[in-house]
Amino acid sequence: MAMPNPFLQETWYCDYSDPVIKGLAADLQADARDDRETAVAMFRFVRDAVRYEVGNWQRSAVETLAHASGTCTNSANLLVALLRSSGIPAGYGIMSVRGREYFGPIAPRRLSRLVGEVSKHVYACVELDGVWVRCDPSDDKALSLGTVHLNPQSRMVDWDGTRDAMLNLDPHHILDDRSPAADIDGLMAKPMRRAMRVPVRIANHYMDFLRAEGAGMRDPAEAEQRFERWLRGRHPALYLAYRALPAGAPQVEPAAS
Repeated sequence: MAMPNPFLQETWYCDYSDPVIKGLAADLQADARDDRETAVAMFRFVRDAVRYEVGNWQRSAVETLAHASGTCTNSANLLVALLRSSGIPAGYGIMSVRGREYFGPIAPRRLSRLVGEVSKHVYACVELDGVWVRCDPSDDKALSLGTVHLNPQSRMVDWDGTRDAMLNLDPHHILDDRSPAADIDGLMAKPMRRAMRVPVRIANHYMDFLRAEGAGMRDPAEAEQRFERWLRGRHPALYLAYRALPAGAPQVEPAAS
């Protein structure tokens, strides 16, 4: 008896049998001529419909879709769920990266110092015509377009289903890269530490600010200065918490992005 393909299996977080996931997968597959076109349509949906954020990665595919936001892990997991729902083998790539550096020059110093020296970055892998292809839907289109002139890592990723399409990371910031993995539930189940809750809220406001106003910034320093004024006007309590973070704050947590 043949063993089931682990890259088509449902898991706690990759909950693709949910009617919402199955319905969306059917819609995205409707106009596709083959699995490759289906996979590309699903990639572009996830990239454009899920706003990138940090922290809060303990969400299933259904929950990520409901929030319309998520970490790199959540976006990869939603894409994998959609693909598996359509019978297309899919898995995960797991990078170990230099956490304080791989976000690029756009990361505010007060926040980047709180990231672990080594962090995890997760992307998706798809098996098409017997070949594994890597693709990374982490950065949403609005964030990419608003920050690419400030941050090389923000260049928008597009994918044609035939070759790898990855974030524009500095190779020196990648310590390890393994793929494909069939199950990352253990990684997703790890809770975020309480100490990171406020910094994560501030970081996600920063990305909303960049989506709205990043295109008008000359450089990362201006973006950081204008964000402080923006945060003070809209979220004064968070502004005080942000200003209380020392630029040389110690490592708090080796987080997944």
